[in-house]
Amino acid sequence: MAAAFEGVDAGLGTERALKAGALLPAVSVLERTAERILRRRVLTVVRCLERVVECYPDDPALRDFLGVPAVLHRWILRHDRRERPLVDFCRPDLVGANLGSVRVLEFNPSSPGGVMVAGSVNRMWRRSPAGAVLAEWSVPDTPMEQPTWFADWLVTHGRERGVSDAAAGRIALVRGRRQSRFEVEVMRAQFTARGRALIPVDADDDAALSEFALAYLKHIPADAAEVERWDGLCARLTAGDLIAPNVLAERWVAENKLCLAVMSDPRFRHLFTPAQHTALHALVPWSRKLGDGVSVAEAIAGRVDLVVKAPYGFRGQAVHMGVDTDPHTWAGLLRDPARRGWLVQERVAPSCVDTDGGRYMRDLKVAVLRGRVIGYGSRMGRNHVLNGALGSAMAAVFAPHTLDSD
Repeated sequence: MAAAFEGVDAGLGTERALKAGALLPAVSVLERTAERILRRRVLTVVRCLERVVECYPDDPALRDFLGVPAVLHRWILRHDRRERPLVDFCRPDLVGANLGSVRVLEFNPSSPGGVMVAGSVNRMWRRSPAGAVLAEWSVPDTPMEQPTWFADWLVTHGRERGVSDAAAGRIALVRGRRQSRFEVEVMRAQFTARGRALIPVDADDDAALSEFALAYLKHIPADAAEVERWDGLCARLTAGDLIAPNVLAERWVAENKLCLAVMSDPRFRHLFTPAQHTALHALVPWSRKLGDGVSVAEAIAGRVDLVVKAPYGFRGQAVHMGVDTDPHTWAGLLRDPARRGWLVQERVAPSCVDTDGGRYMRDLKVAVLRGRVIGYGSRMGRNHVLNGALGSAMAAVFAPHTLDSD
């Protein structure tokens, strides 16, 4: 395993798929029965996320609860209602020790970079000396491990909506000005392998965007006011002149972490079917909106058992763990008017791995594409907040059978 890990780590560096030190020598295979049950539940909960997106335009109570900033809301309502906004890609991040305790902490419906890297990690392990063990266990490869899965999906999405093959030769990656260069390179490599070019373009660069017919929206604006400069981009997307799979209606509703509160708060039970309620009860942790579902006083009193998150936070930013925060600081955080309307969630105990180097906590990432699970991955770290930007490292997770099996 040690020799195999050195080769895997070196190979990922050569492919520029992962930064040095961002991989751990950890390989797991999910248990057969648990994987099937988990897969069904995850797909059902992602469908519930889609349901929230569908209901948003016509449900005043839901719109008020989610509190989507007005500059985003107005563009969501301009979406062509003849085309239902699907959550075609989603990467739920789960934490828990087993099937009974695992819970979805967030959905990440526009973050394919981590899935591409997880696919590269698994592919490298399969090619290493450890691959003989995976072969002996009859561990099959997954769609996520295919080196062009994301590029193929995006081009197919465009083709289905009238984008010619010639026009799809150059595709816009709509980004923010502080987008991770490393992540852009990982995404770009998939298109290069297909003879296509993925071109990073700033969201407010109307002249550059006018040259494209197909795009992917990567950027999450930390400040909604930034979207005031996106009129050209948003107008083309809502008019169908620029095609992207993560349309604005899906993008700005599904990315809102308060969707988990919608799935947990009994006031919104009517949105979901009885079968969906079963999956939501199994996978979604207790989640409420601060000031509208749980009071500030209640959240202060429950500090050690709670987590507070900004609705549109990303890369582990604006996540506060009560167990890691002293009582005085915690109370100050929750009393701050700027955090009214944030997501309050129960803290879920992560799975832990004890090693010679100490204890690591780990999560489970599930990649969902067009209504099917295409693979798994994991991050491991010493902190409760597991995120690569905060020092967590990748670990390989394999499925025990083909992901179409029942």
